[in-house]
Amino acid sequence: MRSGSFGILDWVAVAGYVLVILGIGFWGTRRSDTSDDYFLAGRSISWPLTGLSLFATNMSGSTLVGLIGGAYQMGLVIYNYEWTAVVALLVLIFFFLPVYRRLGITTAPAFLEYRFDVRTRKYFSALALTGNVLIDMAGTLYAGAIVMRVVLPTLSLEVCVGVLALLAGMYAIAGGLRAAVYTDVLQGVLLLAGTACVSAAAYWQVGGWGAVESATTPSMRNLILPANSEVLPWPGLCTGLMLLGVYYWCINQVMVQRTMAARSLDEARQGALLAGALKLPVLILMVMPGLLALVLYPDLQNPDLVFPTLAFDLLPSGLRGLVLVSFVAAVMSSVDSVLNSASALLTMDFYAALRPEASERQLVLVGRIVAAVVLVLGAAIAPQIAQFSSLWTYLQSALSYLTPPIVAVFLGGLFVRRVNHHAAFFTLVAGSLLALALLLVDPGLHFLYVAGLLFVASLVVMGGVSYATAPWIASAPNAAAMWQRSDSDITPETTTATILLLIAIAVTVGLLW
Repeated sequence: MRSGSFGILDWVAVAGYVLVILGIGFWGTRRSDTSDDYFLAGRSISWPLTGLSLFATNMSGSTLVGLIGGAYQMGLVIYNYEWTAVVALLVLIFFFLPVYRRLGITTAPAFLEYRFDVRTRKYFSALALTGNVLIDMAGTLYAGAIVMRVVLPTLSLEVCVGVLALLAGMYAIAGGLRAAVYTDVLQGVLLLAGTACVSAAAYWQVGGWGAVESATTPSMRNLILPANSEVLPWPGLCTGLMLLGVYYWCINQVMVQRTMAARSLDEARQGALLAGALKLPVLILMVMPGLLALVLYPDLQNPDLVFPTLAFDLLPSGLRGLVLVSFVAAVMSSVDSVLNSASALLTMDFYAALRPEASERQLVLVGRIVAAVVLVLGAAIAPQIAQFSSLWTYLQSALSYLTPPIVAVFLGGLFVRRVNHHAAFFTLVAGSLLALALLLVDPGLHFLYVAGLLFVASLVVMGGVSYATAPWIASAPNAAAMWQRSDSDITPETTTATILLLIAIAVTVGLLW
């Protein structure tokens, strides 16, 4: 690896990008005087910005490094995480978004207060904050540090994490969601361009798909694997994988916050459809390079190093800097999103409830303080991820244990009126305790099977408690809005775009098959 050949043109590209990002962040401070401005950008984001922001936030540094490394380690099967995300986005578009928008909420946990009670909302907020720190923030900073050490090998992992946290935090804490969305757009474009350069260079160097067939086993080139597979068993597609997708796209505050910042329900939906469309080329841009790397570097010990190895070995000076900028873009996009969502959760779900008389300026100030604390905690945890076999394994395993009870409660609250506040709260508590027990005992199950098991157990608890206690409906003034339907819920434009997206999914999966 020619890590020492990082030249002056590369550093100019990196420095220029950092200056532009910081400028956008401090520009955002001029329009973040109220909590609605800081946390939801004044609900003024257009659908193209919403879609690009969703995509850039999703394809964060941890996802980019983890996905390419996962393809190197596991094969083509890793693409199942991408195309199934489009299915989850359709669930968001047709079921979750209409309710979220009618309620006019700032955070996803607020739905649980309208539907159930305040204790359920706060318990879920605590779980979501835990996920923000342990999964989203720590994973992203670790991924960024891995690549940064390729450029500056004399720096320790801890120092690289600290530098990235400082750079991303400077503009994200100051500018709020508006700054995050605008930088996401720039970062999304750079991310697509950078990964396209790496993919094209790798394909050219390898000489074609025939070299991949010679260097890999048939199972590495299969999208569907047997039920006993240790990589991704096919039943896991219908159980754990779909659950993780529904949580990530429909419930996770990091993603939901962007759709709630859109100008209208229809623009939020169109933005989500755009994000889904951008997920399909990920097969060529971020999965195939992992397989191509198997030809070029068959003995690479750490799969998380595949992306920086390809970038620094195959790209010329200047272009190498552009690719690094695209990666820094992905890292910053995720960090700013997690910071803003975490500060929204703690400020609006806890502080605002304790201090209802707090002014808008006080809420914004508390939000910035919370963001800084979350950033420090994530930076402290990030280096510990090096103890896992790969970043992708860490991310998916953590989500599989944390999210199934949450998905069960949200789906129950959305579709089954008989589910009451006692059932919701005790399902979250029981699900968390069972997940902790399974984590300590380690039953030897694939993490996607663990997710399915936790989901079924959560449904049993929720159903049992609901029918053992009296029915209960939330008493909030606009709680009835979640059961209402209107003609604007499904527009012809949304229907047409959805059909086109489904056709694109079918063509993509058909070609793979």
